[in-house]
Amino acid sequence: MASNRQLSDECTAHLEQALAETDPEEKDFHVRQVLQACGVDHLPEETNNE
Repeated sequence: MASNRQLSDECTAHLEQALAETDPEEKDFHVRQVLQACGVDHLPEETNNE
């Protein structure tokens, strides 16, 4: 499903840092930051909890 959402500057910066890192743990850290900061902030108003 296509989405028109834009990532925040903070999320974009973390993803760029993840791409630049050579240490897998540091890469994981930055990706987790994006999932935590951006994933939760953009949940739909209504969810189907069936």
